Amino acid sequence: MNKDVLVYVNGEMVPMMEAKISVFDRSFQYGDGVFEGLRAYDGRIFKLKEHVDRLYRSAAAIRIEIPLTKSDFCKAIKRVVRENGFKDAHIKPQLSRGNAFELGMNPLNTTKPNIVIVARSIGESLFKTEGFKLATASVRKIPSACLDPRIKSNVYLVQILARFNAINAGADEAIMLDMQGYIAEGCGDNIFIVKNGNLYTPPVWQGLEGITRETVIEMSKREGIIVNETQLTIYDVHTADEVFIVGSAAGILPVAEVDNIVISGGMTGKVTRRIAGLYKEEVKNGESVYV
Repeated sequence: MNKDVLVYVNGEMVPMMEAKISVFDRSFQYGDGVFEGLRAYDGRIFKLKEHVDRLYRSAAAIRIEIPLTKSDFCKAIKRVVRENGFKDAHIKPQLSRGNAFELGMNPLNTTKPNIVIVARSIGESLFKTEGFKLATASVRKIPSACLDPRIKSNVYLVQILARFNAINAGADEAIMLDMQGYIAEGCGDNIFIVKNGNLYTPPVWQGLEGITRETVIEMSKREGIIVNETQLTIYDVHTADEVFIVGSAAGILPVAEVDNIVISGGMTGKVTRRIAGLYKEEVKNGESVYV
């Protein structure tokens, strides 16, 4: 990342190398916080309101009161993109419960929440966009009875271990299963498969309620593509006509291999290409940063 990038830290824009929070920050100590990931395309932030709404829901679920109105938070996100002069960027607003007055897990012994917003200039996707490979992870998703996946929390150790599984298998991303062996999601993205021209995707009770996922479902239904939200197994993925992953960072990303099994001849399938084209048009409807 460019060292000249400016970072939002509790209302101030500071150079990246000077952007700091306390070592007593609850997120650093315990992962006690939430975050979002969203995209700017050609100076327009896609689904800004939806991402901020989800951030506030995540915060409310873990009893953090954000000290900004949603409108002011949206302005802060736009400010980070604008003051860095970005057109195409990935933006990560991150929130912690605050600094601990003393060490210990008591969530009441804290200062007001810390807010950090970082943006980085990127192209179409944070991932490589050709020859993308998935591998099934051995580590499982945390059950929703323990941590509701609708909370986009800072606790990502399980996903990191799953990504290690993928790297060790020579893949780019992991498929994560729930405790019953059904497909949950990727490490930071949702999964779709294509069978006989129809879309299939896992329900979200064990995975993140992805905003890009919902956008794909809405676009597809609008275009007359049948979408099935149903439990899927690795067998379904291995035998799919096409596979693609979706997310704010990933965009719409065709998958060439899953567990060393070639999908769609290693090429982008017809349905995936159509969805990607629809999405490329959809992101033009974001909120302008430079007006």
